Amino acid sequence: AIVSPFANDDGNDNAGLEPDGGVTIFSKETVDKILDEVRPYLVADGGNVSVERVDAETKDVYLKLEGACGSCPSSTVTMQMGIERVLKENFADLGQVVQVQDDEGENEAPTELTYAAVEAEIKRIQPAILAMGGVIRIEKVEPNGVVEINFRGGSKVQQGLELALLDVPFVKHVKFVQ
Repeated sequence: AIVSPFANDDGNDNAGLEPDGGVTIFSKETVDKILDEVRPYLVADGGNVSVERVDAETKDVYLKLEGACGSCPSSTVTMQMGIERVLKENFADLGQVVQVQDDEGENEAPTELTYAAVEAEIKRIQPAILAMGGVIRIEKVEPNGVVEINFRGGSKVQQGLELALLDVPFVKHVKFVQ
């Protein structure tokens, strides 16, 4: 039997639902919770998705594809066939699902690999890695672009982690150590 990670003690999945099992509440938090359904697939490919904002009046959702997903040529298909489909299953009156581009930091391009840059990427994807049973710790970040990671978890999650870290500017190699 498959059990939802959002199921309460009586086995009912009430993530984003009113306590009486009514209509799904349309909010940034609920949309984010619903997207947890597709996050493992995105993380396995080195990406993720974040909810930038929702418009309660129009029921539009503004999402940012991150990591490998942000630059992937298949991101439009991912957005429509995966993410939008899951949201429409939960919100019958869903408006548009809009991909938001990240323009932040374009004026301040990094000049070298830093521990903080690697740590920021790990923090961004760590909730999904933990949800899939992975454990991760940064061991070393070398100026020459080598990042040493202590990781325990599935091989697909490890591959996704490696792809996400390789998207960090100046990372040339990810070395997994015990």
